Amino acid sequence: MSCVLNKIPLIFLTYLSVILYFLIFNFNLLCLILFIFSSLLALYRKYHLVIALLLVMGSFFLVVKMDTIKNSENQPTTLSKITMIPDTIQVNGDLLSFQGKERRQNYQVYDTLKSKKEQKLYQNLSQNCQLSFTGNLQIPEKQRNFNGFDNQKYLASQNIYRQITIDKINKIVLNDTFDLRVLRRKAIVCSQTHFPKPMNDYMTGLLFGFLSKDFNQMGDIYSSLGIIHLFALSGMQVNFFIDWFSRIIFRLGITREKLNIWQIPFSIFYAFMTGFSVSVLRALFQKNIRLNPLDNLAVTTFLLMIVSPKFLLTTGGQLTLFYAFVISMINHKFSELKGIRKLLTESSVISLSVLPLLILDFHIFQPFSILLTIGFGFFI
Repeated sequence: MSCVLNKIPLIFLTYLSVILYFLIFNFNLLCLILFIFSSLLALYRKYHLVIALLLVMGSFFLVVKMDTIKNSENQPTTLSKITMIPDTIQVNGDLLSFQGKERRQNYQVYDTLKSKKEQKLYQNLSQNCQLSFTGNLQIPEKQRNFNGFDNQKYLASQNIYRQITIDKINKIVLNDTFDLRVLRRKAIVCSQTHFPKPMNDYMTGLLFGFLSKDFNQMGDIYSSLGIIHLFALSGMQVNFFIDWFSRIIFRLGITREKLNIWQIPFSIFYAFMTGFSVSVLRALFQKNIRLNPLDNLAVTTFLLMIVSPKFLLTTGGQLTLFYAFVISMINHKFSELKGIRKLLTESSVISLSVLPLLILDFHIFQPFSILLTIGFGFFI
């Protein structure tokens, strides 16, 4: 393995693996041409072992894709009960939505609440709960308009292939068993009930990676300004919490050599508390891997492919990885600059670098967002 690391740049192997990933999951001619050209370049530079490693990665991607196809086809036609995943509960007026589990499958569930009492029940629910119901089991809706939202593709990236519309809830069974999802739900409910709006939305978003439906109205404004990313959990918040945790550990007299013994379990706990968001996992991996910036990103990408194989099929996964790549590339390029000049230069380079991806995914870019990101960044 050390021989491989010495001869083959890890970031180049990652680059080829990402192109192969899109060839398998979302084939297009441009990716094929790029992959052939890059593979020939690898052979020209005598990186012969790259081909064997790409065969391993390609086999893994094919297994994931075939498993996805199999799971999407082998779904039940009816269900009468489901166990709620507590930290996915959302109440938007009289609409209840959550993800649930049954027979080792995940489902997206919707219900129309009949009274204020029901709204209050689900808004404050922080226990494991099983529902018996009558309702319809459906295939999620595909993209209806050009460049519209593809709900089926989005849910499939979370291993959800059917959605349930509940007509009537027949029985509710509360369960007092405790797990980290319940703890996360309790923390979200506590923040929502003890702090005024919109502060509670900012807190649940920045601390637990959870944005309620009530945030949508302000979210549209932030999106149009190009600063919605400042109100979602990202590497910036992860670094803040991990750095503070490290300071506490050092204050307790624990040496730097033993830091990982404490930091890695805390990172796993923090990942649970943020709902295993891809951006959080990426930041946690990078924070705990002690390599140079580009090798760090390469290893992080491979770990994400193993832990969350479909992360690159989501806009969030693509953006967090591309932002991390750009930051790794310019890590020491502007070290001679100081203060506001450095912040302005780095923010401009990052924003302009990801501009093609933003336009491709959102078809909009707000140039003023560069200055707003810098201004709000001082206070967040």
